[in-house]
Amino acid sequence: MFTWLNKQGVRSDFGFELQFTGRFSAEYKEGSQVVKLYVEDGLCAGIPCILVEPKAFERWDNGVLIPPEQREQMFQNLKEALEFQGLKMSVE
Repeated sequence: MFTWLNKQGVRSDFGFELQFTGRFSAEYKEGSQVVKLYVEDGLCAGIPCILVEPKAFERWDNGVLIPPEQREQMFQNLKEALEFQGLKMSVE
């Protein structure tokens, strides 16, 4: 379940937040850990989508490497947060 933080951000009951911080940037947070994401607007089959790089979740902003299984979960979390906001995600 998601709740809106403001017009650009949501919080999940699973303990993460997604906040758009600029035209090409967003922050993914889990507790005190943060990953700054480079994002772009795009279209996926005519539906607005957010383009994200495959290496988006390699490291936390403090430099700590994120394990592969956690990265997969983070991409899934991001996808669900975007869908809640009426957007699709494309990893390119």
